[in-house]
Amino acid sequence: MPIATELTRLLGIKYPIVQGGMQWVGTPPLAASVALSGALGMLTALTQPSPDALREAIRETRNRIGGSPGRFGVNITLLPSINPPD
Repeated sequence: MPIATELTRLLGIKYPIVQGGMQWVGTPPLAASVALSGALGMLTALTQPSPDALREAIRETRNRIGGSPGRFGVNITLLPSINPPD
């Protein structure tokens, strides 16, 4: 049974659960699975080696979700890093 909260209404999800942006784990299969289960899936941008790879990961996640109402986001790191991303 869906849980209605301000967060679920705002994001269009069934459950007030947001997958954390976990480097090397926040990939299309996980983000899509979380989204399809009614929570908010997250891709990790910093895991991708290039902007083009991130675009492809976003496409793959959309394809895995298909026509379902699943939702996902992209976790973009704003903190300084040793090897700054593009």
